[in-house]
Amino acid sequence: MGTGWWDIAPSTLAQWFGAVGTIATVIVALFKDPILAWKRRPRLDVTCAKEIPWTVKTPITVWQGRRAGGGIWKGDCYFVRAKVENTGQTRAEKVQVSASKLAKRGADNEFADMPMILPLNMKWSNSPPDGVVAILDGISSRMSVFCDIVSVCDPANPYQRRPAGTPANVTVGQLQTEVEPFIDSHLLAPGTYRLTLRIAAANVEPIDRTIEFTHTGTWMQDDVAMRRDCLGVSQT
Repeated sequence: MGTGWWDIAPSTLAQWFGAVGTIATVIVALFKDPILAWKRRPRLDVTCAKEIPWTVKTPITVWQGRRAGGGIWKGDCYFVRAKVENTGQTRAEKVQVSASKLAKRGADNEFADMPMILPLNMKWSNSPPDGVVAILDGISSRMSVFCDIVSVCDPANPYQRRPAGTPANVTVGQLQTEVEPFIDSHLLAPGTYRLTLRIAAANVEPIDRTIEFTHTGTWMQDDVAMRRDCLGVSQT
């Protein structure tokens, strides 16, 4: 008759169990830190909406230098912002939000890609006045930061640049990219757009999120009416 494991001498079983235990200890020692690091890694999530605090009406002051003729204009502007949150357990380092694709809805209700110099980083909200912040130093665990996506200014602003053929009395959407493309592809005439954002950090794999944005061209001083009738913001 054959022998089973129950016929093995106790000393031999002890050696086998000891060897297995040693191997298990070595495996734990080798992979403990990577496993813990993976479980505690930073995780980025992005939300965007029409409500406060994502979309805010902000008083602005526009100054044109002497070479442009000088002048000051004060008025209101809506800023649509994305909230970038680190839901992980460790700090996300060198975070950036990049515009990777832009599309506009046509008369057939289908979205068609628009030519644009992409990708371009977006501006982080409340950047210092002495320069644009396009790459954020970091976001701590369970903390969030806003990133400017698009602005819509009162068309009474005489310094607002406009796409060709856009009347002076309608709103213009302006993508808040780190630089202004020389072909003015960041300026959006009234309509509905889809902007694809890519969000990443030095220690976080990129994720993509798409924001749908509408402005009708009409400006209303009443905030409730403006949000209800003239602006639309959602995630797709």
